[in-house]
Amino acid sequence: MNKIIVRVFIQKIKNYCWHLPKSLFFNLLYGFPSRKLVLIGVTGTDGKTTTVSLIHRCLIEAGINAGVISTLGAKIGNQEIKTGLHTTSPDPAVTQKIFSQMVDSGITHVVVEVTAHAIDQFRYFGCHFQVAGITNVTHEHLDDFLNIQSYTLTKSKLLEESDFSILNRDDSSFASISPHLRQPLTTYSIDQPSDYQAKNVKISANKITFKVNDQLFTTDSVYHHQIYNILLAHAILSQLKIDSHVLRNVIKLFPEIKGRREEVKNDLQIKCIIDFAHTPAALETTLKSLQQNTPGKLIVIFGATGGRDQSKRPLMGKVVSEVADIAIITADDTRNEKVEKINQQIINGITQKNKRFIYHNIPNRQDAFDLAVKLSNSGDTIVACGKGHETTILHGKTEYPWSEIEAFRTAFRQKQS
Repeated sequence: MNKIIVRVFIQKIKNYCWHLPKSLFFNLLYGFPSRKLVLIGVTGTDGKTTTVSLIHRCLIEAGINAGVISTLGAKIGNQEIKTGLHTTSPDPAVTQKIFSQMVDSGITHVVVEVTAHAIDQFRYFGCHFQVAGITNVTHEHLDDFLNIQSYTLTKSKLLEESDFSILNRDDSSFASISPHLRQPLTTYSIDQPSDYQAKNVKISANKITFKVNDQLFTTDSVYHHQIYNILLAHAILSQLKIDSHVLRNVIKLFPEIKGRREEVKNDLQIKCIIDFAHTPAALETTLKSLQQNTPGKLIVIFGATGGRDQSKRPLMGKVVSEVADIAIITADDTRNEKVEKINQQIINGITQKNKRFIYHNIPNRQDAFDLAVKLSNSGDTIVACGKGHETTILHGKTEYPWSEIEAFRTAFRQKQS
């Protein structure tokens, strides 16, 4: 705990003495371009990228010239701009340049994925958000924040400084954040009463239906948590005066978002999914939703990043052992740590509540894919978690080329041969 206090203290000094002046400099250099844009911010631990992508797609469908900055990169019209490896909220030197390019391209609205680190480090200093919403707050980054309360309140700063803020009434963060915001609040939920509450939720093998204020929503994305992403998008779009029929049309065939529940087709009759889930809560949500539609075994390939919050690793092991049938624990971005140590910390959290659960410790990630496919049969689901859309894997200080899709395809070829 003392190490965390020292680290946070040093980071605060760096934030005010380096990050804040740097952000101000690049705002001045590019002439505060964000002032010419309608900024829409989404923060939270899980679900940000999906929600941001969904809002952006709806704005485009509504005829608005909109841009986006997210974990997947930035987009201006059909132009895709890389913002850096393993990056969600870019450095202000990158962000302000992109905002300037957006203004020059006639963009009027920008949907932005905003992390707690970005807020803490003033990466969006000088940027005023017209509307901002939060997905949820779960266990993450507790190596960089004193505790979950500090992490939550950091995220709340985005909402405090926005014209309109939208909260998840079902999430534990609501009680911590709501007292700091202007009243009345806009809220969304499934369980608790709210402004945008999903009612009469029905989930089948190929669709979800629910009503919000007597309007029927239908989507082919059969994951329960997707309802929350849709609700937040609905609340934000309503605040922007976008007719709800746009969102309802878009979600009928839910847009494919790279690395988020992305399916890899094959001839083996095995459902193979790539997902970015890398927190205990995201793993639990992902696995439980897949479990409901898996007639056979549920197999998960996952690891934990090195040089990051170690306290979540046993929690990830616990969640997986209680939901999945088979886990293959493998390398993620190991950075400066040994994969054997990381994997053992995950294994330490495994419980025996699920009697059918077994696990394999396979440090090489391609070997993990090969084994998962080898162990699978028709009707099984394999989900590879943690890497998602990323195109490299980081070991030590070296970025090696990596693709979850190609890892699956290699495993398919091996099994077929």
